[in-house]
Amino acid sequence: MKQWEVAARKGARGFNAKFVSVCLAACLAACGGGGSSSNSADAEQSVTDFIDPTGAVYADAAPLASMTVDTDGKTPIVVKSTYLGADLGLTGADGIEPFSSRMTIKGHGNSTWTQEKKPYRLKLESKASLLGMPQDRNWILLANYFDKTLLRNRAALELGQRFGMAWTPRAQPLELTLNGEYRGVYDLVESIRVSKNRVNIADSDETTSPKKTGFIVEINARMDEAVCWHTTHGLPMCIDTPDPASDAQAAYIKDYVQKAEDALFSDNATDPATGYEQYFDVPTLIDWFLVNEIFKNQDAKSFASIYLYKDAGDKLKFGPLWDFDLAAGNVNYSDAQYPEGWWVADGVWISRMKQIDPTFEARVRARWNELKTSQIDTLPDFIESRAQALIANGAARRNFTRWKEMAVQTWPNAVIAGSYRGEVDYLKGWLVKRIAWMDGNI
Repeated sequence: MKQWEVAARKGARGFNAKFVSVCLAACLAACGGGGSSSNSADAEQSVTDFIDPTGAVYADAAPLASMTVDTDGKTPIVVKSTYLGADLGLTGADGIEPFSSRMTIKGHGNSTWTQEKKPYRLKLESKASLLGMPQDRNWILLANYFDKTLLRNRAALELGQRFGMAWTPRAQPLELTLNGEYRGVYDLVESIRVSKNRVNIADSDETTSPKKTGFIVEINARMDEAVCWHTTHGLPMCIDTPDPASDAQAAYIKDYVQKAEDALFSDNATDPATGYEQYFDVPTLIDWFLVNEIFKNQDAKSFASIYLYKDAGDKLKFGPLWDFDLAAGNVNYSDAQYPEGWWVADGVWISRMKQIDPTFEARVRARWNELKTSQIDTLPDFIESRAQALIANGAARRNFTRWKEMAVQTWPNAVIAGSYRGEVDYLKGWLVKRIAWMDGNI
């Protein structure tokens, strides 16, 4: 049985010296030019060790899609506030479906933006279908720098698709070359926006009357949007769409969210006519809750990336899903590290629903039982198949040769598995334990 090395100090950057020396030596040898045949053999063996020291042989897998981005004048992308002009080239797996376009690009993200391998936001010159995903101009390149499996976001979004949520962002892996420099494995993801192919609600601008406006709001402790506020019970809310919102639109959605919270915390919270379900769409909440609770997503307990949307004349619905790199045991500064115990259920609104409405937990349990065998229990198999492909086509090796972090405790990793195979096994094992705990306690 593998022994996982758990980081000893929460939130601290640390490393395993033995693993670091092995990994650095391997990467230097693998990336260096020339050398004797014996040195090349040693380098290849070292690379194998930090990918899969078991020496397992996997079925052939198609190469990942490849993307090239060349900014005008090779200008570095150093800010999140300003788009740069660029040329995009994209080729699908096996070299099919070549695509090229002018576009603009800028930085994206929060914690990951501070790292060497950075995420980006893309805006195409005109709408296009990329890697089989529906047409749009706006896309995100997720770096997954903190997640050494490169798979947590894709796995969570896969679960959202399996649950049949109204819209869950699609994601496709690719290898990125930026201004002639190989940047590793990324996920190309649909961004969250109002569109018939994405969040399909009433489109709007600041001139639309509030009652005819479609809104996307976010529980967001960073408070980094143009319009943000705190609810009476302390939840940090921001308007994502419309952007900008008019004063009347902002006043309307603030009032609606507060009325929803007031109803939830009232003495008549479960009243069919005046209670919280007049404002909250509970089926969407349950699906959102289950996905985030299965992954024990660090940020999903009243912090950030908690999206809700409201169509004109409709209730608040939960979703879309977003941001799972600090999930499924990949955090060392909270109890979200452990597969046991509730997490998202302790958030401000959901904990109140559990407290006052006995039918809420019954509906959660019924939805769990409906999905568990076919959709939830099979998620580790999905992860294994995608991991095997990344090993077989060499993408994992190229990524971690470029980014020498496999044996380093990158904040806020909870474990140092020492190899890609070990990271994947840790993720799968954590999820198996998590699903078993939830099944016994839901």
